[in-house]
Amino acid sequence: MKECRYSKYCGGCTGIHKDIGIELKKKKDYISELFADYPQANVYDCYGDYYPYKYRNKIHLAFTEHKGKMLIGFFEENSCRVVDIDSCMLFGDWVNKLIAILREYVSRFKIRAYDGERGVIRYAHARCIDNKLQLTLVVTTDNFAGRSWLMYELKKIFVDVSFYLNINRRTDRAVFDRNFKFVDGSRYLNFNMCGVKVSLSPDSFLQVNNSVAERMYREVIQSLDIKSTTTVIDLYSGIGITSIMFAKYAKNVIAIEEVSQATENAKFMCKLNDVKNVKCLCGKCEKLIGEIRPCEDMVVFVDPARLGMHRDVLDVIIKLNPRVFVYMSCNPETCVRDIKILTNDNKYTVTDIKPYNMFPFTEHIEILVKCNRGID
Repeated sequence: MKECRYSKYCGGCTGIHKDIGIELKKKKDYISELFADYPQANVYDCYGDYYPYKYRNKIHLAFTEHKGKMLIGFFEENSCRVVDIDSCMLFGDWVNKLIAILREYVSRFKIRAYDGERGVIRYAHARCIDNKLQLTLVVTTDNFAGRSWLMYELKKIFVDVSFYLNINRRTDRAVFDRNFKFVDGSRYLNFNMCGVKVSLSPDSFLQVNNSVAERMYREVIQSLDIKSTTTVIDLYSGIGITSIMFAKYAKNVIAIEEVSQATENAKFMCKLNDVKNVKCLCGKCEKLIGEIRPCEDMVVFVDPARLGMHRDVLDVIIKLNPRVFVYMSCNPETCVRDIKILTNDNKYTVTDIKPYNMFPFTEHIEILVKCNRGID
């Protein structure tokens, strides 16, 4: 256990002072209780990294001014007040360096924080993987100074930099609005995950914990038992990392994603990885899944948002009759709700439930649930 000097005020990791072994056991026990209606299922121990610190690849920092001082950091729990920080135990040293550069930048060029009426800078959103940085400054206007200086300083620290602005004049606390403006450096954050070449735009979704995400994705492949004859249905497919992984083993992959930018990102990554057997469809799953025709060897993988799956999607999956169904979820309660629909009348059986500590020192948990089709 380590001490955090900000934890009294910052609500980002309320369990930072607790034993990680106890946390893993509590999370497994929670999942076992939640899925108590499936005594035949094997509930695995909650997987977590041996060193559960410095795991986050993404940060968003808030800016405000108090008594003439610029504060850069996180919001206090259930508050609009900003906790001024210089470091965080959940991030690597790249965050310390980034915050130091941003402090000097706003001071040197007199960039004012947005106060609800006036000012320029609201947030800094950043991802760092393999010492490659993608930085998006969330601002009210693109009319401000010093961007060349900022880029020069970042390039001293990071091996590659992707620099964007997001013009956000909203009156709520949303981090991004729709208007992104590329400034300098690389257009994408480029890295490798599970053998897939990934090119990420600043508004694309990516799990914040690379090592745990890679473990999950590899175990999804194992759970689906993909053969050269298999058609994989990848629902809520995001930027296509899983689709491309599946394509290496499957006959073909049909991917459905609602967000158009993510779908375009997925198509680009298919070309980047020289993958030709993935069909990327853009739209709501409940609208498009009805276009899929059953085939002899089909498996389904889903990774929905916290609200879970639309009932119409589950009904069509049951009609498609895949031999394996694997559900990745960041909200076990909506997951078990959806699984109960799938397993009604014993058509499918829950065989494996695997919890993952994607977010150490928080209450959040990620799970994989595998269901096998019963005997026809």
